[in-house]
Amino acid sequence: MKRIFRCHTISLALASGLALLAGCVASGPTLDETRRGQGRVTTDAVLRTGEITAEVLQVRPSRNEIEIRSDDNRTRLLNYDLARTRVIYNGREYSAENLEAGDIIAFQPQPRGGIVDTIRVQEPVQARAGSRSASRVSPPPRREVIDGTVDRIDHDRGIFEVRTRDGSIVTVALPYNARPSEVDEFRRLRPGDRVQLEGEFINRNNFQVSAFSR
Repeated sequence: MKRIFRCHTISLALASGLALLAGCVASGPTLDETRRGQGRVTTDAVLRTGEITAEVLQVRPSRNEIEIRSDDNRTRLLNYDLARTRVIYNGREYSAENLEAGDIIAFQPQPRGGIVDTIRVQEPVQARAGSRSASRVSPPPRREVIDGTVDRIDHDRGIFEVRTRDGSIVTVALPYNARPSEVDEFRRLRPGDRVQLEGEFINRNNFQVSAFSR
């Protein structure tokens, strides 16, 4: 009887452990199911140590970039690697290219080697818009183009001022995690250079550049 009782005890403990493990690995609908409006939509608003939250604006697979808007309303770029970057939702792993515009994500703001390792989907865009809009994808943000003459450069802060054709002064900032080619282009700028900038206005006098040419 003791042997039978011990076997039952071990079996129950093993079953409980497997159930707990399964609950930790994955729970709730998959990301695809959430996007299709199937199952109970879940969100994860709790930030882990060192994480910040942001909204996905656009995913650019050709450049391995994710354009995001952080809580301070600044537009930034995250660099990802298909073989290294993990996107996690409800305990399941996905590719960075499974992200959509409007998703709320959490990540470490200073990624190792400039490549973000882990992105947690806190709230898919469909959870914000309602399950009926699960098949709807938010359009990419509207880009703006300005051109003018470089007036002043602050290499330490990564910003420069441009005097536009109408005579106004716009402060231009490099994107977060700017590519080496963009940093080199910025370092070659000199007062008086004519430039054309693509990006978006953070406010009336501040411009977040995503690409520029001379």
